[in-house]
Parts: sequence; C-alpha cells; structure tokens
Amino acid sequence: MSKDSRHAQMVSFAGYLPEKKVDTTSFAAPSDLPRSLDFIRLTGILAHHEVSEQQGSFELAIEAAKKAISRAQLEPASIDLVINASVSKMNHELSQHLSPSYASLIADKLEINNAQCFDVSNACASMVTSLMIAESRIRSGQAEYALIVSGEHITPIIDEAKRRNLYLHPRAIASLTVGDGAAAYILGPTEQEGRIKFSEPFTLAQHNRLCIGQACKNHRGPQMRTKARDLQNGVLDNLGIFLQRSIKKMGIEWDKIDHTYSHPTTPKAVKKGAKIATDALGEINFLHNDSAETANTASTTHGVLLEISHDNKYLNSDETVFMVSFGSGLAMVAIHFNLPEGVEKWS
Repeated sequence: MSKDSRHAQMVSFAGYLPEKKVDTTSFAAPSDLPRSLDFIRLTGILAHHEVSEQQGSFELAIEAAKKAISRAQLEPASIDLVINASVSKMNHELSQHLSPSYASLIADKLEINNAQCFDVSNACASMVTSLMIAESRIRSGQAEYALIVSGEHITPIIDEAKRRNLYLHPRAIASLTVGDGAAAYILGPTEQEGRIKFSEPFTLAQHNRLCIGQACKNHRGPQMRTKARDLQNGVLDNLGIFLQRSIKKMGIEWDKIDHTYSHPTTPKAVKKGAKIATDALGEINFLHNDSAETANTASTTHGVLLEISHDNKYLNSDETVFMVSFGSGLAMVAIHFNLPEGVEKWS
C-alpha cells in the first residue's frame, strides 16, 4: 500500500461494564442531598456500575481489549501500537499507577510483544484524542494496527463526596454522576479515504479550573470538585459553533449521519446539547442517549454507549457514527467514522 493511498479505518470496538449495579437512590436520595435535591430528576441518572473487589482500571481495560481483539479477528502480535487513555489508572486498593506506562502493562498482559506503548492524558477527551493520534500514525505508515483502550475505576470519588457535608462542599455533588467502565477500539489500514475523520480540537482554557480531579488529602483515593453549572454552560455556549466548524472541516453532511453520540455527562445535559445541535444544524437522525444506568464513565463513555447500541441491534455495517467528546479543561473534539463490516454479527 503506497503512502498516498494509505488511510485508516475502524476495525472493531468494545465496551465493558462490571457486573455490580448500584441504584442512584441508594446514595443520592433527596434526603441525602442539600435542599432535598432530586438528583434523578436533575440528571436522569438511575444507576451506575462498580468494580468487584479485585477489579480496577487495569482489569476493566483488559476485558474491553480482549473483546475488541476477538471481534477484529486479529492475533495480538499483529498490533504494533497500544495507547492507554485512562484518566483514573486506579487499582482495587485505590493506588494510582504512574510508571511505566499503563499501555505497556496492558500490552504485556495481552501478549502484544512488539508494539510502541504510551499513555495519553486529556481528561475525558483522552480516548478520542488517542484515536486521532493512532489514525495519524497508521496513515503515515508508522503503525499497522492500533489498540486504543481505557478502563475507568472512578466511583471512589462518590465515596469521597459522601464523606463530606455537601451543604458545605456543593462542588462535590457532581462526583455522584460517575460510573466504572471500559472501552477499546482497534484501528487498521485501508485504501479507502475518509472512513475516519476528525474535527479541529478545541481547548477553551478559560474554563480550566471548573473541574479538578486530584488525590484526596484526608483519605486514600481520589476526589473531584466541579463547578457543574459553569462547566455545562461552557460547553453549551460553544457547542453550536464547534459543531458547525467541525462538520465543515470534516466535509460531511449532518443529515447523512446515521448515529450520533455525545459525551454523556448526564442524560439531561445531552438533551440540552441536542437542542443546540438541532437549532444549529438540523434534526439528528439517531441520538444515542443511553447512559441512564451507566452514568458518566469518563474516557470510556462512547465505547460503553456503542456497546449498548450493538446489544440493542441498532448498528449495521458501514453506517456512519459521529461522536462528540468533552474533557474538563475545557477540551472539545469530534470523530466521524464508518462502522466496521460485520458489526451486526458480533457476539
């Protein structure tokens, strides 16, 4: 394949949720929150999933990666690039892994022995950012097959928030919107141009202090503090122009997109964004807003939603997908791709 005819395509994807399911009413009933806040009415989140006792980010990532590799019908040795996009990198003992790269540990576990491995950190936008990097490397001939993977064990921030007096720490309330999950994608080469396209990434740095995750000072594990309304407004105020510029740069037609996915901060927030998108570009053919029982699983959200869509038999070969990713910072990036051949036949 010559350099001029070399492009990238989506070969497979997978989402994974741990078995344990936790109802929102068990930790965020009106009696638990300031001013008897109706958290479910406000967010639309009914439940989330949590890791088992021996699971952490690594174990979640491995489950998603194995499924994606199986669906791609690839030998692990064929993969020569592994990128980890996890925000949390948290094990079951609430220790965060820093070095060596999480990607290298994942590659070793999967017996991917001859791959370049590195981690990418761009908050919840890390996964789409990693896909952009992988696509560029495949297109330039620096990689043949790439595994982009993430496991997010972030529900300990719920426990940290619940230890606080939420009347005095209202910025911790947004911590109750998260869930654990994993996702993986495999990209590979193709001679067909345009099977994956990316927007121009936006970084609106004036919002960089609106959502901060860090180690908790008083307890083992992480904490998060969010000015949720300001952060949501930062997204919504810029979403229309971002989508218009993205569609133009990608050279795609809005009304020809088969499936649309937003980063699901909450189901209610996605509905607000959809109204802005409709006003700016027209009706959305199929908006997949299915996070009511998964919550916000950080970098893995789109893969989790794709898996739900697959399970519901909504996806068919070569249909088009448009995904919009947001990361605190504030980062915004979008991807448009054709679904892999045979997606409807995957187990």
